[in-house]
Order: sequence, then C-alpha cells, then structure tokens
Amino acid sequence: MQATARASVAGQRFLPRSSGVIDAGPALMVLAFVAVPATFIPLALAHGGPLIVVPYQHFYIVSAVSLIAALIAGLLAVTTIQIGLYRVLFICLGFMSMGAIFAVHGLTTPGILVPNLFARFAGSAVAASAYLSLAVPAVFFAAGYVPGMDRLERRLPFWPAGWLVVFVTAALVAYGTIAIKTWMLAQLPLSLPPYSTALAVASIALFFLAAFGQARTYRRTRLETQANLVVAFVLLAEAAAAMVLFPVWSWGWWYYHLLMLAAVGLAFRTLLVARVHGRSFRSVVESALQLEVSVANEEIDVEAVAALVAAVEVKDRETQGHNHRVAELCVKIGRELGMNASDLRTLARAGLLHDVGKLGIPDAILHKRGPLTDEEWVVMKTHPEIGLKILKRCGHFRRELLAVLYHHEHVDGTGYPHGLAGEAIPIEARIVAVADTYDVLTSDRPYRRALSESSAVETVAQAAGTHLDARLVHALLRTVRPSAEPSTYPERHHSYSAS
Repeated sequence: MQATARASVAGQRFLPRSSGVIDAGPALMVLAFVAVPATFIPLALAHGGPLIVVPYQHFYIVSAVSLIAALIAGLLAVTTIQIGLYRVLFICLGFMSMGAIFAVHGLTTPGILVPNLFARFAGSAVAASAYLSLAVPAVFFAAGYVPGMDRLERRLPFWPAGWLVVFVTAALVAYGTIAIKTWMLAQLPLSLPPYSTALAVASIALFFLAAFGQARTYRRTRLETQANLVVAFVLLAEAAAAMVLFPVWSWGWWYYHLLMLAAVGLAFRTLLVARVHGRSFRSVVESALQLEVSVANEEIDVEAVAALVAAVEVKDRETQGHNHRVAELCVKIGRELGMNASDLRTLARAGLLHDVGKLGIPDAILHKRGPLTDEEWVVMKTHPEIGLKILKRCGHFRRELLAVLYHHEHVDGTGYPHGLAGEAIPIEARIVAVADTYDVLTSDRPYRRALSESSAVETVAQAAGTHLDARLVHALLRTVRPSAEPSTYPERHHSYSAS
C-alpha cells in the first residue's frame, strides 16, 4: 500500500496521492478497535479454547516477534542518531526492550534452555518475561507522547540520551542473564494475580495513551504510516489483555502471540515498504511521528523570536517575508546535509533573526532607493554586531548569536565584520549566508528587480568557493533545483549584494 496525505502543516513533507488509492488508515483502525476485540468474546466463552502444548512452536513464534522487534529497533537507532529527538529514542527503546525481553520469554520456554520451575516456585521466568515484554515497552512508548514532550525536547540537550541507551542495554543484559542462568526470577510471583493483573492493566493503559497521542498526529495529516503506528499500539494493548485473560497453552493464550506478531510486522512493513518506494528511514519516521522541524513552530514556541521578527519587518517594510523565506531555506539545506532536529531548530531561528540588527540602522539608509555611499555602507555593515547585542539581551539564544554575527563573512576572508575565512566561519552562519543570498537575488529590492530562478541559481553557483561555502551551495541547489548538476557550474568569483 502506498502512503497518502490529505493535508500537511507548514514545513511538512508529504507523499503524493496516487489516483484510485484509498487511504487504508481508517479501515485499519476500525479493524484494531472493533474487529479484533470482538474475537475475545467466543474465546472467553470457551475459556480460551482447547490446550495446545507445543513448546518448540512457541519458541519459534516468540523468536519471530523478537527478531522483527530487534530489526525495527536497529533501524530506529540509526534514525535516532540522525534526528536527535527523545521521542524517536523512546520508540526505539520500546522495540528494543520488547525484542530482548520477549527473546528471554522464548528461551525460557520449558524444555528449551531451562526446566519448568512452576512446580517449585510461585512464578516462572517464562511467564514473568511475557508480562514484562509488554509492560516495559509500554512505558517507553507512552513516554514519547506525554503532554509537553515537544516543548521539553526544545529545551533538553540530547547528549544524555547516550547514557540512557547504555543503562537500558545493561539492564536488559542483566535481566536476560538472571532469567536464563539463575532461578531468582522464578521466585517472583509476577505471573500470578494480583501482580499479573496490575502489569496487564498498566500496559493496556500506557499503550492506549500512546495510541491516542499518535491518533492526534494522524488526524492532522492523514498519513497511512501514522495510522499503522496507532494500530500497532492498539494490537499490543489487546495482546496484554489476552495474555491475562486466557490460560497458558489455550487458543486465547496463543492469540496474544499472534497479536504481537501482527503489531511488529505492521510496524516493520511500514518502514520497509516506504524504503522500497525510495524514502529514507529518517523521512518515514519524521512523517509517521510528525517530527519535521517547522519554522512556524519555532516562531510560536519562542515568543522572543516572533516579537523580533515582527519588529524587523515593520522596520524594513521592503523585505517583508524575507526572514521567513531564509529560515525555510536554512532548514532545507540543513536537512539536505542530514542535520538533527536540534541543529535544524537552531537554523530556523537563525534564519528568522539574521537581520535583527537592522533595527539599529537609520531608516534613511535602510529605505534608500539608490546605491549606498561608502559612508552609508559602513553604517549598514554594523547590523550583524547590533544584532548580536540585541540577542544577548534576550538571553534565549546561544548558537544563533554566531549565525547572526557572521552571516556576511565570506569563505575567502573578504567578508565582514571580522574577515573570517573557511571553516573559521560557524556552519550556521555559512548556511544562513547561502540562504540569504539566494532569497535576496530572487526578491525585488528598491535598487533592482528580482532575478529569475535560473539566473539566481547561476549567480549563487558562481559564488561557491569564494563568497559562499561550495558544499552548502550545492546542498541549496539540490533543494531548489533537484534535477540540476551543481558541479557543472563554475566556482569563480561573482559580485552580488546581500545586505
């Protein structure tokens, strides 16, 4: 099935709708919420149905679920590094813990690696692992949808995530070792009421919390990938219910294994099908969780940004919309370079604020219709340093300061205010310089008409390696003209004005 999209918020990538293709999302959710639970009724009336005691077949189906969950976790781990967001990390840890603990559930099947300890102890490692294989992932999945997660991610650094991964990995290894090598876990009555009931109820509640959070995302953009994740969470909630309702080895007990297999299979299929259709795993996850950085969101969430941008546009009426367009281009360049979400947000704010120093430039110079005199240029060139002073007073910005101060530096050292060259210019400033130059060229200014897209592309390409970073120019050209070959453009000096 092809993923579809009916609408998208600002800054969202979306998939084309193929003619005749129906959005399968609603149908899948109806199946998960209505049809699947309905099967509990006959099974419950039959007390789970006849017993089917086949330990090795149990090991095989559990291993399949664990393997698929581990594959999903591996793909999400790579994506987590690329995106750098806690929500993706939590989803990754959810599938990782599910795969590891459910693998222990399979390996502790009586007769596989350990004997049947039900006769000696109140519980067993195999049963405890079954409940924990859903309870632990449910905690991680729900953590990604707690209220305020978006705002929290904008304020928390991502570096502690590495320690969290190390801690969870160590805990899973320790759990597996204890469960397989010792009898300690079998002494815990986790598989007996009221403990088993409490674990199941908590798991169900957390899975539905994640499902409803994901459903809100689906209602906004109507992507099938988003609906698939809703269904996967619901199936896992139903698996937790089946686990506690039906006796071991009964039809109903086998049914929870099939529900888990369907959930992880659906999640894996979503990633695989989208990848086959040419989309990166990063773009799939970003669209499924609606994680793409939006310039509009950065302006809304950081009130100081909105106030400063509004002030600049009131001051410099001739360039209204310029700051937003530069910010959008900065984010596109950053995404083309594979930057994570934190870097993209910095670029969005830097693009919005790069000209804030113009608030301190006299109107006579800012609105002059003709070319500036040498003396006026001296004044105009002070706007990066004025912008630095303004942002320092706000106290909300750190990395954005460097982009504002150095976005008129040139890679050959001929820029201002400090004549920096090459890598000495912060990457954020070099990206803003490329985006700023392109938008200036394609916009009407008091002293000239806008250039055509082809002329602007040619001019920006010719500035690569002298005024502008060649690698970043090529990244821009891949976003504004994907079919073009940037390497065909000469990298020679070309004069332009991006004041």
